[in-house]
Amino acid sequence: MSKYKYLLFDMDGTVADTDQTIIEAMHLLYDKYRHGVYTPIEQIYYFSGPPIAGTLKKEFPDIDNDLIVQEYLSLSKQLYPSTMKLYLHEKEVLLALKKEGFHLGLVTNKMKQMTLYCLDLLHLEDVFDVIIGFDDVKEGKPNKEGIMMALDFLKANNLSEALYIGDNKIDLETANNAGIDCALVNWGPRQLPKDINPTFTINSYDDLWRKLTNE
Repeated sequence: MSKYKYLLFDMDGTVADTDQTIIEAMHLLYDKYRHGVYTPIEQIYYFSGPPIAGTLKKEFPDIDNDLIVQEYLSLSKQLYPSTMKLYLHEKEVLLALKKEGFHLGLVTNKMKQMTLYCLDLLHLEDVFDVIIGFDDVKEGKPNKEGIMMALDFLKANNLSEALYIGDNKIDLETANNAGIDCALVNWGPRQLPKDINPTFTINSYDDLWRKLTNE
């Protein structure tokens, strides 16, 4: 039987495969503001995770940050229906985990309304018991605030029963700051640094199911 009762998930790269969305949105912005001078795709992959405002400030230092953020969000919303997808067996595993009695939550650096929009497109709108977006907290990840808000909502009194599931170093730092275990996925294009040590890694949603249920 699993030691965990509370499973908190990251969004992009963990629940939603948005890599193609990010690439296409950034390329449209590069065409408009940088005359088609693209940052390599291998680097764009790592834009998933940190707050997008900071990334866009670095990529477009001469453009008003509020303007470029809104433009990026608008482009992403247009692209999501055709570019975003679930991971293999994801929905089946999430629903099975709920049926097993796990409490599921989502803690992301994505804005709340955009997160809800994406979950609706992926038909996951009823899967998570609590959803904490970037605009729900004073500080986004790696600050622990989002995780603590989610655990408080779930009435989780024992931190050892909580697991955060993400796909990058920031997610591990967030879990560490909150004092909970962390599982990192390794199915995406982002290579995990060799010097980090999550509680465990997972190869797929089926692998997550096996490790949580010992099946």
